This record gives sequence, structure tokens and C-alpha cells, in this order.
Amino acid sequence: MFLLDYCDYSCHNPNHDRIYRPNGLGFYLFLRFYKPMRLVLNDKIVITKAGACILYTPTAPQDYEAIQEFQNSYVHFSTTKEQVELYEIPLNKVFYPYHLEKMDELFQQLQSEFLSPSKLKNEMMDALLRHLFVECSRQLDQPLESKEFGVLYHSFLKLRLELITQCEKDWKVSELCKMVHLEKSQFYTYYEKFFFISPKADLLNARMNKAKQLLKNKASIIQIVAESCGFFSASHFSRQFKRSTGFTPKEYREKQLL
Repeated sequence: MFLLDYCDYSCHNPNHDRIYRPNGLGFYLFLRFYKPMRLVLNDKIVITKAGACILYTPTAPQDYEAIQEFQNSYVHFSTTKEQVELYEIPLNKVFYPYHLEKMDELFQQLQSEFLSPSKLKNEMMDALLRHLFVECSRQLDQPLESKEFGVLYHSFLKLRLELITQCEKDWKVSELCKMVHLEKSQFYTYYEKFFFISPKADLLNARMNKAKQLLKNKASIIQIVAESCGFFSASHFSRQFKRSTGFTPKEYREKQLL
């Protein structure tokens, strides 16, 4: 059985924060990073892209640091070595599942269950964690790194990183197509094939996530937040933000400051 010790979904640490545990955590630790990170693995520095994951064993040294913004989902758990090995997930090594939306959904369910007082809570968390690892294992088994898609997939990963980290930019479809040398219809087809989301929805999600962070500052001005997230109309930004979160920007900021 997987016994969950702690978890969190899409949480933020201070910018450039560093986690350093030279003797490990004492639990298995599964991490999903939303932003580029700097890790030290086997005395070598590894710079990850957004979307990187790693499964640390209980005594493995942990040293990871945000290059800028620190956002991650994670779960601490205990189980046997044999149980972990069933899923054939790399240990203490960075890897990149491609259907991160599905994994995020499971992380969110895990956190909800962790915080609930429900009956058979441990059994449900065990089931959800197993589901997460099955999903991860299946994704790693997909032939996206084949000769047919390998170069194109990496080109799209690079494009998506720029799209998300520079979400305030007025991106044009023609510019994105040019970056991967594809026609518009092909571009949309491959983007959704690789990331299971349209580029427009992906960009909007990135803008909403950035807005949430900026609104945590009590001195933030809605118009400036809107412009910083790629919206040139505060009213349009407010409508999109409420549609995404259920709150107006002002209501969300006040809620965060309680």
C-alpha cells in the first residue's frame, strides 16, 4: 500500500527558492515542476524545462532551485521498493510526461482527499496515487521520441516554453507557425496532439496563473496586472479572470489577503 505523508497541488515558493536535503526526505518524493528548475543530480547541474518530473527515493540527496518562479505539485509517500518498481518510473532522474493536464487533475484530487475527513481516506489516496503512477508510466511508454516525432516534439516543447514564460506577449499564430515551420492547420493539429490543449487555451491558462500571482500583492493595480498578463483592456481581463476563477480580480485579491 502507498501511505501518503503530505501533498500539495500547484503551490508556489518564493522566487529563486532552493530546496536542499543532502540526506533525502525519508519518504519517496514525486515532484512535478511547472517552471524551469536547476537540479543537482550525481554532482552534475541539470537545467529542466517546464513540465519536468522526478521521483526521489527516500535517502537520495535533493537539491533543486527555481531559476525564477517556483511552482510545483508534489507528494510524499512511503511504500516498498517492489511496489515502486512495478511502474517502471525512472528514479532520481528527470523525465517529461506529455499529458500533464491529466496528471494535474490527479494531483488536485489527491490534495482534496488529503484535506478531507472522509471515510476510507487512506484507501482512496492509495488508489489515486497508483492511478497517478499508472498514468505516468503509460505516458513514458508512448513513442513520442520516435524518429517520426522526436525533432518536431522538441521544437514544440521549446515553443510552448516561450509561449508560457512570455505569456504577456501579443503572440500571433503566424509567428508560432513560423517557429516550427508548419502551416496553420498542421500547427494546431500537432499542438493538441502533443499537449492535449489548444495553444489559445494554453496561453490563457498561463496568463491567468500569472495574474493570480500578481494579485497577491495588495498594492496591485488591476489595469497594470491586465497589461502585465497580455490584456490591453482591464474589462476584458476581468471577464476572462472571472470566467476562469469564479471571482473578479478585485474579489480574488481580497480573498488572498484575508
